[in-house]
Formats: sequence, structure tokens, C-alpha cells
Amino acid sequence: MDSHTYSVEFRIYSKTVDPHSITRDLGLQPCQLLIEGERRSATSVYKGMWAYNGTDDEAVQWDSLEEGLTFVLDKLWPHREAIAKYRANGDLIWWCGHFQAGFDGGPLLCSQLLRRLGEFGVDLFIDNYFSGEETLGDAPG
Repeated sequence: MDSHTYSVEFRIYSKTVDPHSITRDLGLQPCQLLIEGERRSATSVYKGMWAYNGTDDEAVQWDSLEEGLTFVLDKLWPHREAIAKYRANGDLIWWCGHFQAGFDGGPLLCSQLLRRLGEFGVDLFIDNYFSGEETLGDAPG
């Protein structure tokens, strides 16, 4: 595994909007759908969610966060006005998974992408996962 990889999804969470209606309205195939109230486990239920990553692959990963965000943003840009109406009954986020096997580096976003994300008007959430071992130096002796 590279030191850092990223997953990017645009997500709409809603207790009142059927995720299938979002698919029909936008004409885009989601990578994940969760139906409000469906059982997650014996003690919890799902919150409704429509998630889109621009591909048919649920587990697509990117070498850079900027590359992944740009790819999904380019596909959603023509739909931004239709997407904006879901703010009234839901939470809209850019969900980004940051998978790291080392402590060096991390995500970098250029100012042009930050400007476009700002124009799209949706919050960015980065979830970090550490999945490796890294030597932190010699143990004190």
C-alpha cells in the first residue's frame, strides 16, 4: 500500500428523502444507498444516505485527495443546482477517507480546487485511518 490513499464520495443524508428519488432526480447512479430505518445491527438502524463517487466501483481509491475530489466534482458540477435543493431536508457533505500507512505527508488541496468546492457549497469531511506500522526511531536505551 502507498503511504497515503484516498476515497471520495459526495453524500446526501436525510431522514425524509428516499435515496432512490435522488437517483431518479439527478440521473446519476450512486455507489451506495442506505434506506432510513433499515436494520444495521440488532440495536441500530441506518440513517438514509445517497452516496456518489463517479464510478461503478464502491471501493475506488485515489493516490491524491485532490485528484479524487476533482474527478467527482467535475461529474457533479452540472447538477449543483438540483443538488442544492436537498439542503432543505438533509445534510450534504464531501466524505473523504484518508488511509495512511505512515506519518509523513497527507492531503494537499490547491487554491483553485478549494474555490470550486466553496462554490459548490458543501462541507468537506476527512475521515482518517491508520493502517500500518512505522518505526518512530530507536527506543531510548
